[in-house]
Amino acid sequence: MVRVREGFEQEFAALMQKLPPWVRQEVEGYGPQLEEIAMDLGARLAYTVDGEARYSEREVSKEDLQFVLHRVGGFKENNRAGIEGTLHRVSRIQSALGEMTGITIRVGKFVEGVAEPLRPYLLDGQGSILLVGPPRTGKTTLLRDVVRILAERWGSRVLVVDTSNEIGGDGLIPHPGIRPARRMQVPDPPAKTQGRIIYQAIANHSPEIVVVDEIGYNEDVYECLTASRRGVRVVATAHGEKLLDVLENPALHPVLGDPDLKARERRSRPSFQMALQVVGKGRFVLYPDLAKALDELLEGNEPEGIRLGNWPPGPASQG
Repeated sequence: MVRVREGFEQEFAALMQKLPPWVRQEVEGYGPQLEEIAMDLGARLAYTVDGEARYSEREVSKEDLQFVLHRVGGFKENNRAGIEGTLHRVSRIQSALGEMTGITIRVGKFVEGVAEPLRPYLLDGQGSILLVGPPRTGKTTLLRDVVRILAERWGSRVLVVDTSNEIGGDGLIPHPGIRPARRMQVPDPPAKTQGRIIYQAIANHSPEIVVVDEIGYNEDVYECLTASRRGVRVVATAHGEKLLDVLENPALHPVLGDPDLKARERRSRPSFQMALQVVGKGRFVLYPDLAKALDELLEGNEPEGIRLGNWPPGPASQG
């Protein structure tokens, strides 16, 4: 059963307090169906409800943007801010002169049950898993629930390397939904520090499982490779609409067995034993043998995957 975790009402109320009164009045009634708010200077307020874009009649002013800035208390170097004790994310857009021209607010929700179709592969399998999907398909929401399931068995031996506090939320204390897993935060800028934090997590805290969101930098890819060779299980996400997109991303080649696209062969075994393609919210394609799937792709064939989740009835397709 998929449900928004208890406590969302308090977290949602904390977000509403950061918004100008008229914006709050516009969006508050949608509750957990609200997904995103976009405030652009001189444009109508835009917000997304259950995947549908909606617009207000009123335009966003400079005072509205300053209201949010004052309430969130400033932004980090990566132009993101969080709200302590919640999973919400606030990001700003700046002009060439550094003036704030827009704000994007992602409404964070801990959705329990979304990863349940993966439970047998998470608990019975011992291999590392790569989660692949484009933005806005729920990869991070899925990853949080993956952490919940893993922590049921391995507890504090599950360690989350949390880039931009996407998984465990803002503040010193991680969101209760990922407990008893542990969390290490990644300082800005993540491109230069995420790999170092993965190394520290393994060297200093001896986890059995390391969870990482959005790998793709040289250092973090290398550390994921090193972790797998040291017997540490890794669960990580990477951007890509399909598995082929990941294969064609040179930055990820070290964890994919160093494939030679011209020779159509791998030079070594991949760091991940399985891959999960996130097709849409609640719809997945699992490749239980990633090495075999990569070889199929290198040969120009479409690998066969296992459909999991809430697929509509109809002929089988990899989406």
